[in-house]
Amino acid sequence: MNVKQIQDFKLKDIILISSLPDMGKVGGLVTQHLTKNLETKKSAQIILEDKPWVNLKNGLVELPHDEYALTVDEKNAIVIFTGENQPQEPGTVFEIVNTILDLVSKMGNIKMIISAGGYLPSESGKGTLVYGVATNSHSLDILKSNDVKLLSSEVKSITWFNGVILGIAKSKNIDGIGLFGEIVDAESPQYKAASNILKVIEKILRIKIDTALLDEKIIERQTEIKKEGPGIG
Repeated sequence: MNVKQIQDFKLKDIILISSLPDMGKVGGLVTQHLTKNLETKKSAQIILEDKPWVNLKNGLVELPHDEYALTVDEKNAIVIFTGENQPQEPGTVFEIVNTILDLVSKMGNIKMIISAGGYLPSESGKGTLVYGVATNSHSLDILKSNDVKLLSSEVKSITWFNGVILGIAKSKNIDGIGLFGEIVDAESPQYKAASNILKVIEKILRIKIDTALLDEKIIERQTEIKKEGPGIG
């Protein structure tokens, strides 16, 4: 993992919004949209070379890599972490989570962490709901006071970065919430779920988030998905 520090920031009571592409690419859509929509400046770039293969072109091999960015909205004391893909190895997930938390902690106190992702219920709905999880009772109250439905008990775990960062937040006594938008298809980008999550974030943080660019990509359709059980993360 190669970390390049680009610009230092000093903030007070930071909101860290961090998620990577998952089912329906929802987690990535949320943070990528925020990075572009809010007035953010790049604080750090992370290059990760953890794939168990090499790319081949014209007889030459190259190590593939993924790029991740840490950007800052100084006005609202919001730090956003986004990237192209999930890490490949479980150990790397923990490494990148701890690296992000260390970098952000140097900017100031982390008041709350918000993670996001897609949720495919066992009984498909209309893709309109956002479900939540929390790291503690205070965070749970935030969800309830903003009318976020708690994630169903049919879900037993939240995998990879979007789940692990909440677990690490809990271990560090940081308030954290996970917002999971209902999706109708795990394979195609779920713009509606991402937009729905952003509207909840807008309500919780009391900031303006324009979702027009996501909303115009939404294709309303009836999709019959065959699945054995719920999916998340």
